[in-house]
Amino acid sequence: MSTTSAPSRLKADPFSLTLFPHTMELSQQMLTAQKVFTSCFLPLFLAALLLGFCSSVPTVTAAAPPAAEGVAALGWNLVRSAGHENVIVSPLSVWESLAMTHGGAVGQTAVEIAAVLGMPNDREAIATAAEFLRTTVTKAKGQKITLDIANRLWVQKGKQLEESFTSLLLQRFNAAAGAVDFLAAAESARTEINGWVSDHTAQKIQNVLPSGSITPQTRLVLTNAVFMKAPWADPFKKQRTQSEPFKLSADKKVDLPFMQWDGSLVAGKIGSGNNSATICEIPYAGNLLSMIVIMPDAVDGVADVLAGLDAGWRAKWTDAALTADGRPVVRRRAVTLSLPKWTARKPLSLNAPLSTLGMKLAFTEGAADFSGIDGRKDLFVSAVVHEGYVEVTEEGTEAAAATAISIGVTSVPINPDEPLVVRADRPFLWTIVEPQSGVILFAGIVRDPRG
Repeated sequence: MSTTSAPSRLKADPFSLTLFPHTMELSQQMLTAQKVFTSCFLPLFLAALLLGFCSSVPTVTAAAPPAAEGVAALGWNLVRSAGHENVIVSPLSVWESLAMTHGGAVGQTAVEIAAVLGMPNDREAIATAAEFLRTTVTKAKGQKITLDIANRLWVQKGKQLEESFTSLLLQRFNAAAGAVDFLAAAESARTEINGWVSDHTAQKIQNVLPSGSITPQTRLVLTNAVFMKAPWADPFKKQRTQSEPFKLSADKKVDLPFMQWDGSLVAGKIGSGNNSATICEIPYAGNLLSMIVIMPDAVDGVADVLAGLDAGWRAKWTDAALTADGRPVVRRRAVTLSLPKWTARKPLSLNAPLSTLGMKLAFTEGAADFSGIDGRKDLFVSAVVHEGYVEVTEEGTEAAAATAISIGVTSVPINPDEPLVVRADRPFLWTIVEPQSGVILFAGIVRDPRG
């Protein structure tokens, strides 16, 4: 691969949480109205999920920080719940939006949100974890990689909020408050919020809040946007891209452009039986983010392999068996890689998945307790909306960011490997991570590279 690289772009998916109050201060007629609390995630894959190839990969520790494990567990659960088409999720974006929501939750409502985050029910601990995640991931920013994580609170003009809540969001999440008039100009407020999201995702997510999603009953909207544009550490050569068959299913194929690359990457075979797969890390420029491709051995093996991915997904590879000559199964080795180009967009409603994971009270009018936001028990989450976009090309990725995982990196092996052939010619999983911590910026499934 050449030493120069064109940029790939990663965008944030929008994620929204809408909370409605069952009582309102402005008029007696609104005593039963709902409040909307919306939080938007904007993960866009940079040719890598925002979501490479690296000449050297940081050594990965066996144990990921608890916050990173919480992001992973949430992310893989959301991928499992996202249906049977192409899937794009930004676990980091959803996690941070829920963390901000937790800042205003009280009692059992807060307990349930904390459990979904994989964290203790402690605002300080969760805020500190959010700062750690943001700081860790944004270290990848540089001359070649664009990476932006932005938060904002949108509040009804004249609405009084608890100072402790607004201070928490501003100081720990860098989420400033903006006043809009949901009551008298709901559509204008929606347009302004969507414009903010679009500005922070390079115009890849322009309508995270669809028509009708903001009403005169809306009082609060929380938005989170993640954007990444990154070139591979060693880009694919366009002249080597060639048409090859992609197996949509056991009995259906389609010819698509496949990118080709030969060199040294962290890769290996994992699992057994229906769970067996080949993994390969592709680093981005700077080697601080990577895309990990997880290709099931079976054409219809995505569900089985996905079922085994959880909070400790990377540790399982670290603990993998050794080869006969004592080397890790997953290691730096010679690789012949064939990867399809793909573009995908996926809007998701996360109400049901989050409720299934145990976050039930937050969605229940009359039972949810978000009195930490405004001192009253009249808010509940009415909608959680997420949208992702990813484009993967020879130059890089535009979407959410993912980091390569380096496991058992060795120098020159005593017995040189035959190149491991990694051909992603069937439905496969992918993720973009920060390799040292294992924080997942984006994750998804490619079932049809055509989108």
